[in-house]
Amino acid sequence: MHSTRIAAFLLGAWIGCCIFVDLMVLQNPRLASSALDSATPPAVVIMQRLGPDESSLLLRYFAEEQNRFYFATWELFQIPAALILGAVLYFAAEKRAMPQILCGLMLVLVLFQLAIQPELSFRGREADFPPGSQTLGTKARVWALTEVWIGAESAKLLIGVFLASYLFSYKSRRRAQKIDDVLGDGRRQRLREQV
Repeated sequence: MHSTRIAAFLLGAWIGCCIFVDLMVLQNPRLASSALDSATPPAVVIMQRLGPDESSLLLRYFAEEQNRFYFATWELFQIPAALILGAVLYFAAEKRAMPQILCGLMLVLVLFQLAIQPELSFRGREADFPPGSQTLGTKARVWALTEVWIGAESAKLLIGVFLASYLFSYKSRRRAQKIDDVLGDGRRQRLREQV
């Protein structure tokens, strides 16, 4: 019973952290743009020396570098998290295969994301500055890799939500079965009639 709670907690933490990192990465480029608009006086002096275009380009590059670092680091943390969750699920679901398969699929998607991350980082850096930022082929390649990465992330989150619903329904079925065993058929029927 405690292993089911631990598995649900670990899975919820994993899904929650994935969503948090995804939202943080979406917000970083917006913060770079807003930093230009609401810069402090010392920063304004530096930006005036660089020029508005170069300052904007540098801040966007810094935001993208942060995103690359966050994704690479988070993907490495997800591997042991998946292995620990798989071990806990082994005991939580009484050695049933479905939770293990779903956790394994999530791990495979993490490994796939980790495999495409180096090329996505390389192509992204290539597209951050001219001439790469001005060629359509480089931008198209980065966007295609980003779409593949987003698809894998979405699939991982959907599988995680399905696994969570399986865990909660499995726990409810076990609880109902224990109540049936304790009360017996006659008392259960009377309880249903009263409700």
